[in-house]
Amino acid sequence: MTNWCLKMSEESKQKPGSDHITIKLPKELVAEMDRLIGVRGFRSRGEIAKEAIRQFLNQYKETITPPQLPPLEHFNISEHGVRILDRTLTNGYSRGRIIDVYFRPEGVWCEYCETDNCRHIQFALTIPKVREIVWRKREEGWNLPKPPPEI
Repeated sequence: MTNWCLKMSEESKQKPGSDHITIKLPKELVAEMDRLIGVRGFRSRGEIAKEAIRQFLNQYKETITPPQLPPLEHFNISEHGVRILDRTLTNGYSRGRIIDVYFRPEGVWCEYCETDNCRHIQFALTIPKVREIVWRKREEGWNLPKPPPEI
């Protein structure tokens, strides 16, 4: 099987940093592409190749797309509180921020939101280990919120 060079852009060899590359395809495949030029609006081999590759990649998008990470995830848990990774709080340097939620005898406290009732606390109360700690502390008389029912 002989290969032909399919030039996606003549500029790819001439300009460093071009948005295009050159690929090699078997002659038989290029001949089939040539028969499509002028059909369904295709004007060049490059257009046909781009459309075919886009369709192929769309079929495998789930395979090549990294899984979405949850916006909130517990990072560390202790008797004194929980550390939560909040991926919605990003900046140019990190992909999230660690939020400290503390358990105190007078209640629960989110250091970031500076409140006793926020999404970080609500999320923390859904974590099984945190639920155990909160129930135990409530039995000791701590003024902690009642965890929501398990789902």
